[in-house]
Amino acid sequence: MIFFATIGIWSISNSDSGYRAVNSCMLNDGKTMDDVRVANSKWVEFVNENVDDGNITSHIITSVVGDMTPGKFQFVDFFPSLESWAAYLTAIESIPEGIAIDAEIREAADCAESQLYKAEES
Repeated sequence: MIFFATIGIWSISNSDSGYRAVNSCMLNDGKTMDDVRVANSKWVEFVNENVDDGNITSHIITSVVGDMTPGKFQFVDFFPSLESWAAYLTAIESIPEGIAIDAEIREAADCAESQLYKAEES
Protein backbone atom coordinates (compact mmCIF):
# COMPACT_ATOMS: atom_id res chain seq x y z
CA MET A 1 0.00 0.00 0.00
CA ILE A 2 2.83 2.42 0.79
CA PHE A 3 4.28 1.75 -2.69
CA PHE A 4 1.05 2.87 -4.41
CA ALA A 5 0.76 5.96 -2.20
CA THR A 6 4.33 6.91 -3.11
CA ILE A 7 3.58 6.52 -6.83
CA GLY A 8 0.46 8.68 -6.42
CA ILE A 9 2.41 11.45 -4.69
CA TRP A 10 5.12 11.27 -7.38
CA SER A 11 2.61 11.54 -10.21
CA ILE A 12 0.84 14.50 -8.59
CA SER A 13 4.09 16.39 -7.99
CA ASN A 14 5.31 15.65 -11.52
CA SER A 15 2.10 16.42 -13.38
CA ASP A 16 2.11 18.98 -16.16
CA SER A 17 0.77 21.84 -14.06
CA GLY A 18 2.41 25.07 -13.03
CA TYR A 19 2.87 28.36 -14.84
CA ARG A 20 4.03 29.25 -18.35
CA ALA A 21 5.54 32.63 -19.15
CA VAL A 22 5.21 33.39 -22.86
CA ASN A 23 7.32 36.21 -24.29
CA SER A 24 6.78 37.25 -27.92
CA CYS A 25 10.02 38.49 -29.46
CA MET A 26 11.71 39.76 -32.61
CA LEU A 27 15.40 39.39 -33.35
CA ASN A 28 17.34 42.64 -33.26
CA ASP A 29 19.29 43.73 -36.35
CA GLY A 30 22.53 41.81 -36.77
CA LYS A 31 21.54 39.10 -34.26
CA THR A 32 20.78 35.44 -34.95
CA MET A 33 18.76 32.70 -33.31
CA ASP A 34 22.10 31.25 -32.20
CA ASP A 35 22.67 34.43 -30.15
CA VAL A 36 19.25 33.88 -28.57
CA ARG A 37 19.96 30.19 -27.85
CA VAL A 38 23.29 30.96 -26.17
CA ALA A 39 21.79 33.68 -23.97
CA ASN A 40 18.73 31.56 -23.12
CA SER A 41 20.90 28.60 -22.09
CA LYS A 42 22.74 30.93 -19.68
CA TRP A 43 19.37 32.15 -18.39
CA VAL A 44 18.12 28.60 -17.69
CA GLU A 45 21.31 27.68 -15.83
CA PHE A 46 21.28 30.92 -13.83
CA VAL A 47 17.65 30.75 -12.70
CA ASN A 48 17.92 27.11 -11.68
CA GLU A 49 21.01 27.91 -9.60
CA ASN A 50 19.36 30.92 -7.94
CA VAL A 51 15.74 29.83 -7.39
CA ASP A 52 15.05 27.34 -4.59
CA ASP A 53 14.01 23.94 -5.97
CA GLY A 54 14.57 25.19 -9.55
CA ASN A 55 12.90 22.89 -12.07
CA ILE A 56 12.51 25.88 -14.39
CA THR A 57 12.67 25.12 -18.10
CA SER A 58 12.59 27.23 -21.24
CA HIS A 59 11.71 26.58 -24.86
CA ILE A 60 12.32 28.79 -27.87
CA ILE A 61 9.48 28.34 -30.33
CA THR A 62 9.07 29.48 -33.92
CA SER A 63 6.02 29.26 -36.13
CA VAL A 64 5.73 26.51 -38.73
CA VAL A 65 2.14 27.45 -39.70
CA GLY A 66 0.65 30.93 -39.61
CA ASP A 67 2.73 34.06 -39.06
CA MET A 68 6.14 33.18 -40.51
CA THR A 69 7.71 36.64 -40.07
CA PRO A 70 11.51 36.21 -40.22
CA GLY A 71 13.09 36.74 -36.81
CA LYS A 72 9.83 36.34 -34.89
CA PHE A 73 9.85 33.79 -32.04
CA GLN A 74 8.66 33.17 -28.50
CA PHE A 75 10.18 32.04 -25.25
CA VAL A 76 7.93 29.66 -23.30
CA ASP A 77 9.26 29.27 -19.77
CA PHE A 78 7.91 26.77 -17.22
CA PHE A 79 7.74 27.66 -13.52
CA PRO A 80 6.46 25.06 -11.03
CA SER A 81 4.85 27.74 -8.82
CA LEU A 82 4.11 31.45 -8.58
CA GLU A 83 6.77 31.60 -5.87
CA SER A 84 9.42 30.29 -8.28
CA TRP A 85 8.33 32.84 -10.90
CA ALA A 86 8.59 35.68 -8.35
CA ALA A 87 11.98 34.38 -7.16
CA TYR A 88 13.24 34.35 -10.76
CA LEU A 89 12.23 38.01 -11.16
CA THR A 90 14.07 38.95 -7.99
CA ALA A 91 17.20 37.04 -9.02
CA ILE A 92 17.32 38.40 -12.58
CA GLU A 93 16.83 41.98 -11.35
CA SER A 94 19.13 41.99 -8.30
CA ILE A 95 22.09 39.65 -8.90
CA PRO A 96 24.79 41.10 -11.19
CA GLU A 97 25.08 37.89 -13.24
CA GLY A 98 21.30 37.85 -13.77
CA ILE A 99 21.29 41.51 -14.80
CA ALA A 100 24.05 40.78 -17.34
CA ILE A 101 22.20 37.75 -18.78
CA ASP A 102 18.98 39.77 -19.06
CA ALA A 103 20.92 42.50 -20.91
CA GLU A 104 22.39 39.87 -23.27
CA ILE A 105 18.90 38.61 -24.10
CA ARG A 106 17.64 42.18 -24.66
CA GLU A 107 20.62 42.84 -26.93
CA ALA A 108 19.68 39.83 -29.06
CA ALA A 109 15.92 40.40 -29.24
CA ASP A 110 13.10 42.79 -28.46
CA CYS A 111 10.44 40.98 -26.44
CA ALA A 112 7.54 43.42 -26.52
CA GLU A 113 4.75 41.15 -25.26
CA SER A 114 4.64 38.95 -22.18
CA GLN A 115 1.95 36.83 -20.52
CA LEU A 116 1.92 34.45 -17.56
CA TYR A 117 -0.47 31.50 -17.82
CA LYS A 118 -1.64 28.94 -15.28
CA ALA A 119 -1.24 25.50 -16.85
CA GLU A 120 -3.29 22.44 -15.94
CA GLU A 121 -3.03 18.97 -17.38
CA SER A 122 -6.38 17.72 -18.67
